[in-house]
Amino acid sequence: MSTMTDLFASLSQERAALLDAIKDLPDDFLERKGVVGEWSIKNVLGHLVEWESAVTEFLPERVATGAIPAIFAVIGDDEDGWNAREVASREHLTPREQLEEFERTRQALLETLRALGEETLSREHPWKGWDGTVAAYVLDSVGGHEDEHREAVMAGVRQLTLHS
Repeated sequence: MSTMTDLFASLSQERAALLDAIKDLPDDFLERKGVVGEWSIKNVLGHLVEWESAVTEFLPERVATGAIPAIFAVIGDDEDGWNAREVASREHLTPREQLEEFERTRQALLETLRALGEETLSREHPWKGWDGTVAAYVLDSVGGHEDEHREAVMAGVRQLTLHS
């Protein structure tokens, strides 16, 4: 298998596990605040969309130049504030609209990865501070982030279904 095929399969597996956990929940469960910390499940999806969008946007330049993305400074200055602002900017979306955005964002990432190509995804040490491949970075940064939140969402789903 190729690096790209393996990466896409891993990202798909993470995504399927998350979507499977929430697929049968009614919208009011997806919008209920306090299910995942202070957030709703819809808020978690919005948070994941924002980070995945950021990675999709900065990755080509980072691969080409090795430059640290400007968004890192913004997030580093106030990560909680950045997260809160980004989640709030998606509050108007219905759960179904957020799920559609979740899918569109993934498709944009996959298109970007296809455009980078197999050789780039397989490149080791693509920038200072990252010793793995570009694909490993994407898997860690996007897949690992999603996995971390999936566990919290699944715990929230268990609580919701126990108390309904």
